[in-house]
Amino acid sequence: MDWEARVLEALRNSRPHWDAPPDWRAVLALYGGLGPAEAAALDRTLLTMIDLGYRNPHAERELQPFEGVEVSLPAGMAPEDLLCIEAAVLVAAHRGLSDAYFPFARLMSLPTWHVVRSRLTWLDREALTVQRQLALTRAGRSLGALLGLAVGDALGCTVEFMDRAAIRRRFPDGHREILGGGPFGIPAGGWTDDTDMAVAVGRGILESPADPVDAVGRHFVAWLKSNPPDVGNTCRTAIAAYMRLGSWELASAHVAAELGKWAAGNGALMRTLPAALAYGCDPAQAIRIGRMTHPHPESDAAIAIYHRTVDALLEGAGAEEALAAGLSPLPGAEPPVAKAIGDLARRLAGVKDRPAEQIRAGGYVVETLEAALWAFLRSQSLEECITAAVNLGEDADTVGAVAGGLAGAAYGPAAVPRRWSQRLRDRAVLDELAEGLYGVFRSLTIGN
Repeated sequence: MDWEARVLEALRNSRPHWDAPPDWRAVLALYGGLGPAEAAALDRTLLTMIDLGYRNPHAERELQPFEGVEVSLPAGMAPEDLLCIEAAVLVAAHRGLSDAYFPFARLMSLPTWHVVRSRLTWLDREALTVQRQLALTRAGRSLGALLGLAVGDALGCTVEFMDRAAIRRRFPDGHREILGGGPFGIPAGGWTDDTDMAVAVGRGILESPADPVDAVGRHFVAWLKSNPPDVGNTCRTAIAAYMRLGSWELASAHVAAELGKWAAGNGALMRTLPAALAYGCDPAQAIRIGRMTHPHPESDAAIAIYHRTVDALLEGAGAEEALAAGLSPLPGAEPPVAKAIGDLARRLAGVKDRPAEQIRAGGYVVETLEAALWAFLRSQSLEECITAAVNLGEDADTVGAVAGGLAGAAYGPAAVPRRWSQRLRDRAVLDELAEGLYGVFRSLTIGN
């Protein structure tokens, strides 16, 4: 089936008279009566159109006399190409095609877009609505999750290690603005080891999706050698051991022997979000990456619960439903991990209804997960969630980052307050990483 020809024919035939605009819904009508395979083929065709470089081979290339005085189109583009792009975006949004999110975001960021959008009949009016619809697909929520992590980290760094009373004295109405500072002098809009290490995990996954440990490890080593201001003791111990021993398995064993139960810090949980974006509901790779520095069943369990909760949120589940997925028994889990998941599930039962006085926000992985879930389950927006998390004090940047990942996955990128997202110093890193990790997820999904 030549879907490019069918799309263009539908648009041409939708004009009620010669000077009326085509109706994009004529392309949507093409799905009527299609089986799954044909519908998927039409989806793929439309996705190729969401690009200013798209040229429909069946488009009329000769300009009509009145078109010569209109705003110029990009080189080689005919008006009918633009009609196809417009229809493709609108149909993709209507059908909730996750793969359209990043192409449409790129389209709107091009300087040329502001020139051609005035020639779009429907999309010029509906671009914001379309953007919001696509932002709530898995692709959009993936970016939202990374942004949530980063702004939670950037907000929380100011009050890291402060107790709640001290935060209230300094910020009587609560700490709500990204100011930087804190014990490590983070610049406003910068982030700490939480986001740095999450980016390292994400980049390692992109380099070697099937077996990411060594690639992630190279990024850990490069990060530590850059002399970051904030490095957790357990992570430093593990990376230094790797640099001495040349094996992550040996480095992990060294941490287990040296730290014992103190290996259950939150340093693996804080950075695990990219694995949830890439690997779907299976936390096996996330646990492997976590064990590089934090070889402890409670860390494994927290990672598994967080990973599966985030995955359910990315798929559109509500907060309670997502947490139920996260707390369910993990098939094939090693006995110590299965026991730790069960113990955590019992501890987290009813966490939403606990008073703040019963919530700790320390560096113990169980406390961090509990505090992040408490903030997430009690809130109705990303901003409310993250501010509740960081105002708990103690390990505020990490709790803010972990809670922000949950909220971003639930509410999408549009929920991140603009005054926060515009403060981020390296926003482009997150955009690129989110698209890459979504690509890994899609490749693994198609492969399975």
